[in-house]
Amino acid sequence: MINYVINKVTPYLQKLYFKNFFDWFIRKLDLQDKAEKLDKKKNKRQHPIQPRRGDIYLIEFGQNIGKELSNTHMGIVVQNSSNNVASHTVVVVPISSSKQLYQTHEKITQADIEMGKLNKLPSKAKAEQITYIDKARMMYKVGKVTVDFMNRLEKRILKNLDIKI
Repeated sequence: MINYVINKVTPYLQKLYFKNFFDWFIRKLDLQDKAEKLDKKKNKRQHPIQPRRGDIYLIEFGQNIGKELSNTHMGIVVQNSSNNVASHTVVVVPISSSKQLYQTHEKITQADIEMGKLNKLPSKAKAEQITYIDKARMMYKVGKVTVDFMNRLEKRILKNLDIKI
């Protein structure tokens, strides 16, 4: 196996992002182990991690491609709470603290935080990067946003997806 790995990896060693992707590969194996352990803890069809809609979690998004969000960022749970009881996955919208605000983003201010805190405010929810993640990527809960903010974020998501109600 070691010879196989060496032969496959050698041509890529000089690539600019090799170390980041290799480190992510190791981290991803650890997350897979965590996912399997969580699955074994599942009891009566209830997952041990049960986030609620509007919760903010620190999430390990990993090393992704191009302009996809990578590394560790906070994210807002947008999936309905009843689905989060048993499901292994959850729908989240990543949060970024970069200053540039586009029409696909929803601004987050102190008034939008119901519980906990974000280190950098204002921040933004990047509705165009809505994604499913395995709960093993969720590190810990940071806080919760208000119902008013969730209503605004929901409208932003629908607009980004060109869904009319």
